[in-house]
Amino acid sequence: MATLATVGYADTHGWYEEGDSGVQQPCKSSLVSGDRLDDRLGRRRATQFLREAEKNRRQIEKLEKERAWSVQCRKNGWTDVSGDLEEYEKVLEENRNAEKISLQNQLVKIHNGVRKFQRQLIDVKPTPELIERLKEIMSEVEISISTMREEQRICFEELLKEERTCRQEITAYEKKLENWNFAVKSDTKLPTAPKTRPQDRDLSAEVRALEVFLQKTGGFYGGWDQYDHQAFLKVWTKHSGQPDYRKEAKLYLPGKTLEEIEQHEDWHQELLHLQDRKRKAIQQWKARKNQERHTRIQSQEEAEEAQRRENEAKKQAQQQR
Repeated sequence: MATLATVGYADTHGWYEEGDSGVQQPCKSSLVSGDRLDDRLGRRRATQFLREAEKNRRQIEKLEKERAWSVQCRKNGWTDVSGDLEEYEKVLEENRNAEKISLQNQLVKIHNGVRKFQRQLIDVKPTPELIERLKEIMSEVEISISTMREEQRICFEELLKEERTCRQEITAYEKKLENWNFAVKSDTKLPTAPKTRPQDRDLSAEVRALEVFLQKTGGFYGGWDQYDHQAFLKVWTKHSGQPDYRKEAKLYLPGKTLEEIEQHEDWHQELLHLQDRKRKAIQQWKARKNQERHTRIQSQEEAEEAQRRENEAKKQAQQQR
């Protein structure tokens, strides 16, 4: 009975008794099955990684072919644009090649360190000097791996930032293209700078200054199209006109340079100044007209009162006769 209980415990916990020595050892079947499971998981992950890598490689080749075809089509009419794209592509290709070489050198360094570590373990007796040397080798390998991972992390973050920037620029271009159709249809309805009419000769200098400014600088949008001006105005208002708005405005206005954005900002500041002067001039004009009207009404009332008194005096004089 005790023997059966012992055997049952050994089978349950993965141990068995070998010979008559009574020494308990791990069950080989459970260890082998665990190793096989780990191997299957490792092969499955490796297979999945290779499939993803192959999928990405095909996608990259497809995009590169589409880009090359698009550039070739644009060469017929947009030689300047295609030239810029080719130069930018060369820069990107050089950067990719340099990054690939750097990554390969790092991997070779790590590989050599691991091979060196393995060679030290073949047919040698463990000594304090050997252990210390192995520690140094492993430390170098760990430092190399950590350095490579940190560099790749920084590079990946930079690529994510560039991707977000490109997406915002593409979105801005898409919205601009969508608004082109509306701009063509409603072009006649767009506000234009008011023209000076003969009956406007009595306008104040502030009002005339604003009209002349709009006529000379391209209307209410300062020579820009409506979408670009509204995008600029949205970001400028969001940052309350502080200089840090320009970085965000550049994302919404990829077709504009920082110098053009600064010039448009100066134009907008001058427009606000002239509009404020016009508003104050109109307020003063209204106040003056109200004062003149009040004075005219008061004079009319005084005249009527004087006429009434005069009529009463004449009436009393006639009655006394």
